[in-house]
Amino acid sequence: MKKVISILCLTAITCSLSFSQTATKAAAKPKLTAKDSMMCGKQWHVVSVEEWAVVTKPPGEKNANDMLLLNLDGTYNLILFGNKKAGTWSKVGQYIYFVDEATKEKFNYKVINVEAKKIKMDYRDPDETHSLFEYELK
Repeated sequence: MKKVISILCLTAITCSLSFSQTATKAAAKPKLTAKDSMMCGKQWHVVSVEEWAVVTKPPGEKNANDMLLLNLDGTYNLILFGNKKAGTWSKVGQYIYFVDEATKEKFNYKVINVEAKKIKMDYRDPDETHSLFEYELK
């Protein structure tokens, strides 16, 4: 009987340790690459927008003031189609995942290209319309 109780206690301890380690690993943020870090701490302004294979450069009125600021601490400020958004962001692979602090809206950008003074992003709205944004530092 003592052996059974001992085995049950050891099993319970082992399971609780493995669950606590799994939770800790899931909460850890992935490290940013050099290109990811290159996007951070800079105010990027839209210089062209491509929708339905039509490039508008300079951007039209609805995108004239659009900008993106990603911070290393995982926060962001964004103007998208003239609407201000702010909250938190994370990056997995080519995708940047945003959560708007005020509305809790979730959306993402696909990073197409990153250079020292230029980035290109693909945004899909809820209707699946693609907007390719080219940003530059100003």
